[in-house]
Order: sequence, then structure tokens, then C-alpha cells
Amino acid sequence: MKHKPNILLVGFQNDLEIESLPNISFIKAQSKAQAVEQLIENNFALIISKFKIENTNVLEFAKDLEALKSYYSNNTKKQFKLLVLTSSPTEEISCKDNELLFYPADLNLKSLILKLIDLPREVQQKMYQAAIIDFKELFIRVDNNREFIKGVMAKFFEVWESRIEDIRIPLANKEYTKAKNAAHKLKGVLANFSMQKARITIVDLEKLITEEDQKTANFKLIELIDQIERAKDFMDSNQDLFKN
Repeated sequence: MKHKPNILLVGFQNDLEIESLPNISFIKAQSKAQAVEQLIENNFALIISKFKIENTNVLEFAKDLEALKSYYSNNTKKQFKLLVLTSSPTEEISCKDNELLFYPADLNLKSLILKLIDLPREVQQKMYQAAIIDFKELFIRVDNNREFIKGVMAKFFEVWESRIEDIRIPLANKEYTKAKNAAHKLKGVLANFSMQKARITIVDLEKLITEEDQKTANFKLIELIDQIERAKDFMDSNQDLFKN
């Protein structure tokens, strides 16, 4: 499928690597007012925004976008998606509570953007369908730099047990906020490495920690350990795939 969509970047001062995607037009707006003007004049497939815009935040901006969609509902329909870039746990929680799509600012956005443009809705992937490691997605994330991601993942597998301890210890002490923050950070790493089964498991774990269900969360943590160990074995048995 050919990509010829417009993408609106809101609140970004510096250039982003995603602005070089071929056949996609990127337009910048530094304020909410500029963004709304652009939205009225142009059709966008995707809006990418920082959480904080000027002296307000993306939650207010999202309300403006919904109002704009309503205004055009009987005319030219606006069908854009809003994606919030943030690496703040507090901001991510706010986005989640308000049902806003968000993504860590330090991860590779290219493959995600193409999926958001191509797919009308995100398909919920069941555990039995998920790959231990989705190598196709993984190599897209790193622009096919296979030697690089091999080294990064090898370093992760050297220290991953300490990441588990960052969850297990506060969970044992009923320090749920601390345990949840550690799980959230690890979730981002697993997603970036396309470890789909482990990522699905840690999403469930994070929910159990939020609900302060210590007993079930401990069982889910054991399941997560098993999924990460399986991912390591799977990577070790597929070393030939990392040759460019």
C-alpha cells in the first residue's frame, strides 16, 4: 500500500527522525491554536503530540480534537488518530486513564506509525497467537540493523534478573507504586525487543499490581520469568537471523 498521508507534529521544537519517512508529509504546529488551524485546512492521518503544549496539556487538546470531529461529522469527516509521545510514568498513567494512545519518546516510532496509518483499529493479540520474539517487527524497529539489536538484547539478557528483582522486592513489601513503575519500565523494554508473549504477560502483571492483588501478581511474575527465559532460548537458537 502506498503511503501519502499527512502527519501533524504538535509542540516539538527539535527535528524528529520520523520526519524523514518517505512518501509521508509532516507538518509542524507549535501551539494548540496553530494545530487546530492546520486540522481545519488539511486532512491528517495521524497527529503526534507532546504531553505538554504551551501552558496546558494534551488532555485539553484531545477535547478540542473531539469537538472538531463533531463539527465535521455531517460534512467532511475527520478520522485522524492522536498519539502522545512521553517517557514520564505520570503522564503515561494520565494518558491511560483518559484512553489516549501514547508511546515512549525514546523508542523507534517508524513501524508504529506505519501500522497506525494502515490499520483502522489496533488488533488485540491473544497469548496463543503471540510470538516469543517477532523478528520481523524487531528488525523493522531498528531499520534492519541486526548486529546492533543483537548486542543490545545480549546486554539485556545479562541484567534482566535485576529488573525482575526491582518488581519482586517492592511487591513483597506491598510497595505497589514502586513495583508498578518498575514493571512499566520493563514493559517498554520487552515491547521494544518485540518479545510479544512476555509483553502480554507484563501488561497483566502491571494491572494486578495496580489492583494490589499481591498473591496473583506473584504468580504472574513467575510466568513472566518463564517467558523471558523462553525468549532468551529462542534468541540463542535463532542466531543466524541476526546476520545482515
